[in-house]
Amino acid sequence: MTTKASADQVHEAVHAQFGATAAAYSISAGHGHPTALNTLVGLAAPKSTDAVLDIATGAGHTALAFAPHVRQVVAYDLTQAMLVETVKNAAQRGLTNVSTQQGPAEKLPFPDAAFDIVTVRLASHHFADNAAAVREMARVAKPGGKVVVVDNYGPEDEALDSQLQHIEKLRDPSHVRSYRLSVWRAFLRNAGLTIQREVTDHYTESKRGMDLDDWVRRSRTPPDRVAELRRLFTTAAPDLRELLSIRLDGDAIWFRLPQVTFIADRPDGSISSSA
Repeated sequence: MTTKASADQVHEAVHAQFGATAAAYSISAGHGHPTALNTLVGLAAPKSTDAVLDIATGAGHTALAFAPHVRQVVAYDLTQAMLVETVKNAAQRGLTNVSTQQGPAEKLPFPDAAFDIVTVRLASHHFADNAAAVREMARVAKPGGKVVVVDNYGPEDEALDSQLQHIEKLRDPSHVRSYRLSVWRAFLRNAGLTIQREVTDHYTESKRGMDLDDWVRRSRTPPDRVAELRRLFTTAAPDLRELLSIRLDGDAIWFRLPQVTFIADRPDGSISSSA
């Protein structure tokens, strides 16, 4: 069980990491990938009357992708600097139905059944208590509403999973865990949600994949950690090389991260608040 002290430590790490790097996420090719965002909106099938909550919105890419299709969007994030980016990006697109609010994913300041669609994209691996966050997402979704999750995931194999978590932590100390698919299914079902779609693919930033140098530059990873990451990628065993689709091209290192999309429904009936 996550204690308040450990949750506070995670939140402080997230503030430190993303307060300093917020602007880089506005221009991140992967976070703002138009095809990925349009595909996600299509899977969620929003209606023009819907109210949407986007949790851990970052620079607002997902919130802004939904905004033209719905009545209103609340972009919610732990880090004020990210919300500043969201406001700026919404204004640049002329979107007037997006509001922002700051706070943690594990305790949402919204009433029960307040939103038709609740989304979280590429952020759950930073949450201090993901089970609590998913319960909160279920709570604020209306009966018959949708909870939409996109995140990187870890392999079921214990040793391979440990390698992936080590790589993620080296790159960004605010990383908590990329959860296995089996764990994600349990999170959603234990929150009282019914999984309707599960789509696995990869997070990438171009047709070639992700450039390791760009990946660590965005997170401001210290040079000694970058050197260790380059060593781990260049000497990766076949199973890790396959998991991450690692490809070496001279000094460049290209790779992809396993990604899952869940579309889940909140059935009719009460879902209690998180403890």
